Amino acid sequence: MFSKKIYTLILLAAAFDSQAATINFDALQPFNNYDPIPAAYASTADVTVSYSSLNLDGTVAYSDVLLWNAGYADLNTAAFAHTSGLLLSIKLTAVNPSQSVNLSSFDVAAYPTGSVGTTLAATNFRVVDGDDFSNVLVDYAPYAASRFAAQTFSPNLTAHSLNIILGTDWNLGVNNINFNVAAVPLPGAVWLFGTALAGLGLTRKVRKA
Repeated sequence: MFSKKIYTLILLAAAFDSQAATINFDALQPFNNYDPIPAAYASTADVTVSYSSLNLDGTVAYSDVLLWNAGYADLNTAAFAHTSGLLLSIKLTAVNPSQSVNLSSFDVAAYPTGSVGTTLAATNFRVVDGDDFSNVLVDYAPYAASRFAAQTFSPNLTAHSLNIILGTDWNLGVNNINFNVAAVPLPGAVWLFGTALAGLGLTRKVRKA
């Protein structure tokens, strides 16, 4: 019985996956338009969230992105790059080096200003592997962002660090980023230990019979 309990705990540990989290800028209200998002906002015990506005080569122009109340299509609030011409960057990084982040979905919309058209072109819109701009995991550009209804993207990507890149117009905004930490496989030695314990428990049961 004792060995079975230990084995069960091992199986539970192997299957464990932290609860999903959502970055929703609505929770920061009330705030003024153009206020910066607080550093590390929505970070969890497992995932560090960082915000920055980047030059086209990936270097940091500003160590923040800004907030806007209602106006980006039908989003209640949105995050956008510090100035137009820059790239908005929202990076999710697992705290544990052996863990990975899964990016399940996020919303993108455009602010209805300037052009009379119904969409705004996102000339740079992708998810990259952390700070490695050469490792593009998914590329949505060119994308025509709606000025009237936000679109949900569901990349379902998993890596140690994932970076949402959007630009280069600051009238492009993001909200409702859903993520979780991917489960970490247990080392083979642990599985062997658990299997041995299970076998021991089964052997004892047979002997009692």
